[in-house]
Amino acid sequence: MSQIDRKGTLVVAGAGPLVGLSIAKHFGKKGFRVALISRRKEKLDALVEQLTAAGVEARAFPADLTNPQQLSKAFSDIRLAFGTVDVLEFSPTDWGKGSKEKNGKAVALTAETAQDDLNLLVKGAISCVQQVLPDMLEKKNGALLFTTGYSAIKPLSFIASLGIANSGLRNYAYCLHEDLASSGVYVGTVSINAFIAHGTDGDPGKVAELYYDMYEHRDRIEAVFGPTDH
Repeated sequence: MSQIDRKGTLVVAGAGPLVGLSIAKHFGKKGFRVALISRRKEKLDALVEQLTAAGVEARAFPADLTNPQQLSKAFSDIRLAFGTVDVLEFSPTDWGKGSKEKNGKAVALTAETAQDDLNLLVKGAISCVQQVLPDMLEKKNGALLFTTGYSAIKPLSFIASLGIANSGLRNYAYCLHEDLASSGVYVGTVSINAFIAHGTDGDPGKVAELYYDMYEHRDRIEAVFGPTDH
């Protein structure tokens, strides 16, 4: 069997067992090496084991997305292991620390809960981009991909904290897209409006296919996975 033509390195920041793993597997089978970042090493090791079994070259780089020092070390280790990053996909699965408040209505929202989610989804994304963008700009090539929930587009009071942070992340992606339009660096975002589960209309493999199509064609900044109101 001939070796896969290596296309570069994908980093999945906030890697989880559904969307993150499926994106890693799909890009990996297209020839990407995969670096996974998340807080819990044991979770990452289990994901790496699944990717390796699928024939994907993958490694774990534990780090808290809200900790700039840990992120800096993780990306430094990634560059040592795989070289520069070609694609960054940001899809954290740990939606902040306000487990009770984040499921409450806007009137119950606290400043602390809002800050937790903003730190993860906005500050975390910015910190990750800062780690990879200089190399992408130097190469005049690369891709920055961001996953949000549909609350980024349509405000939903019952998840007000997440929606505020999601909309901030979406806004950041749009601003990056404008700033980087002529740089060779592609920016794309997917807003998920579906319950994600294998073997359903919300199969994470379908999200991965959508992302790869966006990455390959680079003809749109945003797609909604699931039904829309417009």
